[in-house]
Amino acid sequence: MKNSLLFILILVSSIAQACLFYPDGETVRLSLFNPNVFGYRAFEDFNYSSEAFYFDWEDATPRYVDANITLWADYCDGKVKAEAIKMALYDIGLDEIHSDSYNQMICYFYEVGDNNALEYLKFAKRCEVYNSLWDDPWERDRRIDIPRRKEKIDSALYFASNVRQGQLKRRYSFLAIRMAWYNEDFKLVDSIFKSVFASSDKKDILYYWSLYFQSLTEKESARSNFYLAQVFKHAPDQRFSCYLHFNSKVELADALRFATSSEERANVYLLYGVLKPDKALANIRQVYAYEPGSEGLSFLLLREINKIEDFILTPYYSVFDPSTQGRDWYNWQNYNARLILNRSERDRLYAKELLDLVRSVNLDKVENPILWQTCDAYLSFFTRDYNHALSVLGDLKNNVEDATLLNQLAMIEALVRTARQTKGKATIVKEIEPVLLANKDKYTFLFAIGRELEYLGNTTEAVLLYSKIYSVDGENSVFWRSSKFDRHSLGNFFYNFIDYIDAVYTPEQVGELIRNIEKREQTTSAFSSFIYSGVGEMLSPLYDIMGSKYIRQNKLEKALETFSKLDNRYWSRTYGGWGDRYSTLDKNPFYHLKYTEDFIQQADTFLLNKYTITKRLMEYLARAES
Repeated sequence: MKNSLLFILILVSSIAQACLFYPDGETVRLSLFNPNVFGYRAFEDFNYSSEAFYFDWEDATPRYVDANITLWADYCDGKVKAEAIKMALYDIGLDEIHSDSYNQMICYFYEVGDNNALEYLKFAKRCEVYNSLWDDPWERDRRIDIPRRKEKIDSALYFASNVRQGQLKRRYSFLAIRMAWYNEDFKLVDSIFKSVFASSDKKDILYYWSLYFQSLTEKESARSNFYLAQVFKHAPDQRFSCYLHFNSKVELADALRFATSSEERANVYLLYGVLKPDKALANIRQVYAYEPGSEGLSFLLLREINKIEDFILTPYYSVFDPSTQGRDWYNWQNYNARLILNRSERDRLYAKELLDLVRSVNLDKVENPILWQTCDAYLSFFTRDYNHALSVLGDLKNNVEDATLLNQLAMIEALVRTARQTKGKATIVKEIEPVLLANKDKYTFLFAIGRELEYLGNTTEAVLLYSKIYSVDGENSVFWRSSKFDRHSLGNFFYNFIDYIDAVYTPEQVGELIRNIEKREQTTSAFSSFIYSGVGEMLSPLYDIMGSKYIRQNKLEKALETFSKLDNRYWSRTYGGWGDRYSTLDKNPFYHLKYTEDFIQQADTFLLNKYTITKRLMEYLARAES
């Protein structure tokens, strides 16, 4: 019978989502492989993200060894500490360069009588104001007086031709190049670069800084991209600027024409690979062929792993398209779970291609063998080669001491051990309990383990893990959709376990969860306390959900039995309109339908809750069939 269907409007859950928010981009991207574990801070502006690249101008923490400081340290014969050099270059003002200075570098120059170095420092600080197109940063309505900058350029060239120290000659020449570029004298930039830097075999940071400005003057875009690729490799402080000036319309092959060495070719493939939003396996393969020991190659592999996570795990676990794909704002309600999951399976084939390359490399040649082995294990998980993954992880754990890296390996192993179980027999195995405890604040990780369990038929422990990931303040929230192929609720994405099981789980699955919570062993183990914390307080809502599900199936006897577990205190607090809550059971549904004019006079009254309404419905149906 379908007589009770009209009551679904009353008993439907509160799944409705906010009108203006729908998760996409970074809010749905699922990533478990933390690139910061492996270092490469000099490249971190280019970590994989749905937002392309973002340079954090306020991040003042050291990211890499400053090549300029290293060059000055060599000039000082290693007798001045890097901290003192950094302060002298970037922090001390012009008026602080004197014989009574507290700075070690300035004191050293006075002690050895290196007046040329002191004069250079003073001149460089006087030129700082000219390294901009604008005179006053607060009033950007007039250019810096070009003749005044021209005087400084002429002075820099004069000092470069007369100072005897080779490094100072190159430093004065670079200052002249930089000011000439801001003066829009591109011919002079080209002339100085070719006469001083291009004609020399010495390729230090001064060379690559100068090459950067030379690349900006190039009229041929392919040559400019080639230059930028060399700067990107050797001048970490200019990497984001290289990205900003990179011409994405130039084909890689065109830029490659200017390379004359394997290292230069590798640099071109590196830059194009880093800036490639889709699959970059071909770039990784070529960088390995030309420069297998490159740090850039390791970063390119690391970035591709995060990319594959987005391609595979975001659809597989969250049932959203990969974060960079974007969303159709007009058709988000009609997502096709089958198509999304099929895409995840296709991209596992791409993961196998990358895995084949990773397993083929010579670990003695690559810059970071541990990274490559870790990627071998993780890619084996993607391709469901679980035994190989565990074998590699076992070897790695015996050779790794870093606690952060060991935890990353443990997270991968936990995923592997969970996913390799037989469907219908999966559980949270003892080996991964300490890992879940150690990472209880990593909601994405808990969600991934829960999702693996759910796909293997263990909906109970899956929900217990989901119950740990709800974020009240919105931080570290996980958003996901149902992997089933039909609609289950008004909205179609979830961020807490109650709404999810209300929309998707069967009453039998909810019942199994309730029995598990009620009969769980009263152990004092840390993991048991963690996994069951809080869910005991949710038993009443769970009974409410299960009874509502029976109503939807028109199984009124089971619904009444379930609702009888709940007392009047629960009903009044949940549906009674106390506080700011709106009462959803405020009218007798047998006489008053929501949003419908009254059509029958009310003949009786009774206390309204789901139990009493269901009981009264059964009585009326019995009368109707008598």
